[in-house]
Amino acid sequence: MIRFLLLTLISIQVYAAPKELEVWFLSNAKVTQLHHLLNRPQYVYRAPVAKLECQEMGDYCFDPQYGLYKKDDAGVEVDAGKISEDKGPSIPSGQSLDRELINCDKANFFDVFCGKAKAQVKSETKLDLWVDTSSSMKEFDYSDKEGGCYRKSLVTRLDETCGFNQKVNVMMFDTSIKQAGSIDQMCSNQGLNDYKRLMDWIERSDAKKLVVITDIYEFHKEFSDFVESKNGKLRGDKDAMTAKQMLDLVDDLAKSCK
Repeated sequence: MIRFLLLTLISIQVYAAPKELEVWFLSNAKVTQLHHLLNRPQYVYRAPVAKLECQEMGDYCFDPQYGLYKKDDAGVEVDAGKISEDKGPSIPSGQSLDRELINCDKANFFDVFCGKAKAQVKSETKLDLWVDTSSSMKEFDYSDKEGGCYRKSLVTRLDETCGFNQKVNVMMFDTSIKQAGSIDQMCSNQGLNDYKRLMDWIERSDAKKLVVITDIYEFHKEFSDFVESKNGKLRGDKDAMTAKQMLDLVDDLAKSCK
């Protein structure tokens, strides 16, 4: 009995979970445009006069000029109500890949949840910001010729009020999660991400307020249910959210770190 109580207490300490949680799912401009179209009761699309671009949306394609159409017949009337129930975009969950939490060796010293490294970067700040820098983010927030992106702009503006890694603790994640060393790192697009691993990291976070920025490919029912179970808030799940729209939320984020 005593052993059981000790294990329970340890579990409570390890799996603290943030007091306040938000997850932002970013979509690209085309998907945002598509969401506006799907809000209409019905939309009929014209037959193309040239080769169409096919951005897959379930069993359908989306072209920025002609809209939503069936893959095998662009002249078919499309019922938007039906499409909105179709399964959205997804990527492999990575179950076949070796994505277990990184071992605590010297090469992976900066993994935030890797043994002693966690204590060295433990944040006492009021706001923790986790930014997805995996390869899939280049579809939603690509780096321009000057090395800029909206994730970098968001953190730069937030830095004016909160102070980078001072009042706001900024983390970046793909296969692992690390504390950002500089604002310039926000535009990185490499590595893989996995919503199941992200759930584990969130569960272990002891942040006062945690905001996670990732892409719409990480939106899964299991993840959504998990966030809601923590009384968390979702953005970009129903109404598509672009990377540019993050900048409209800087003031709200700044209030959290004052």
